[in-house]
Amino acid sequence: MATQFSSLSFLSNWRTRFVYFLLLPIINILFLVLIDLQYSNRFNWYVAAASVVIDSAVLSLQAISQLLITDANLKIDIEVISKHPYSFYYWKTKIFTSLTAGIVLGMINLTLLWPFGLPLTILLKSLVILPLACIFGTILGFTGWCLSWQMSNPYFFANLFISITTIVSGVLVLVSQYPKWLMIISYVFPFYEVVNFIKLNHTSLWLSCLNAFVWLWIGIISYTVQIKPVLNKKIHQY
Repeated sequence: MATQFSSLSFLSNWRTRFVYFLLLPIINILFLVLIDLQYSNRFNWYVAAASVVIDSAVLSLQAISQLLITDANLKIDIEVISKHPYSFYYWKTKIFTSLTAGIVLGMINLTLLWPFGLPLTILLKSLVILPLACIFGTILGFTGWCLSWQMSNPYFFANLFISITTIVSGVLVLVSQYPKWLMIISYVFPFYEVVNFIKLNHTSLWLSCLNAFVWLWIGIISYTVQIKPVLNKKIHQY
């Protein structure tokens, strides 16, 4: 397990840890809250808390992508798919490492916001939904890697998901208030109900869970159908 954490670039030293776990989340919070402040004329703690939770999901997404791409670069993926493509231990370590990274980021920043005025009710709701958000991020990261497995840019889909997550989650403006075309795109991803859980008194988390389940199956199917082609391709390269 320690090997998994050490292979993540954002855990390589205290500087990168500071940037990823504190500096970037704080910048995102300020950026989104200040934009909201222009229209609402008040500091919106819902936006701040939702920003932290979505940043946590994004870090989990980034973590599992990075772990799997590193293994592919080291040819470990070939050993795995040739012997134990569905190894419980292998996938358990990837998932646990990714979830831990995202949850730790969320807990650190939500705890830091509390002394500055984050209401206890919002803090508790955010902490409750945090693990689920990171699970969704991990699923998207896994699926993104599977879809990009044989591409020249293995980060393509992971980077795409990361770049649009804040928008499709509705951190700043609820997805229900989006233009119809953007609302439809947002409904393709599982994060909007996570934000609704924080901001609203009612939510349909089962829809996001169903959405994430579909993404997971897309990833599993993509992974399964590519095992033989990837093996053949790698064998011919040697």
